[in-house]
Amino acid sequence: MSKLKQLYSLMAVCLLSGCASYTVEPYKDIQQLPELYLRGVFTWWEADPQYILKKQGGSTYVTTIELIADGQPYDFKFADKDWTPGSSCGYKSQYRDQNISLGEAVNADCNTTDENFKFVPKETGRYEFSIDFTNIDKPIVMISKSVSYTHLRAHETGRNL
Repeated sequence: MSKLKQLYSLMAVCLLSGCASYTVEPYKDIQQLPELYLRGVFTWWEADPQYILKKQGGSTYVTTIELIADGQPYDFKFADKDWTPGSSCGYKSQYRDQNISLGEAVNADCNTTDENFKFVPKETGRYEFSIDFTNIDKPIVMISKSVSYTHLRAHETGRNL
């Protein structure tokens, strides 16, 4: 009977250890951040080098991507190449931050797993995705129309900006 108890005890320990949780120490300053990528349905969630974020002055990181306006939302988030805990930035509040409109600033949380942002472009074109770590504990995400694309379209159509 004691062998059976030992077996049950061992099984219980194995089961419970699989449920262990851990906490991730947040980054203290911007120099600690790993290289981040824009990852989403448009990259099959891969860390595509074409969409690595580049520093754009101060603590803002950006990348540009061409999107098709087909009425469907693009799910995305910012993450490093290994989906490291603490480096996977999704929305902070589902009700306030999940759905992003052009030019709207929303809050991010870099300790997320499934909290993907959603963006539905109103027109096909190039869009700039940015994340600002001025307050490293409360990053801000924005999407804007790519300036180079806007100027190119204006030139093609003969419009002035």
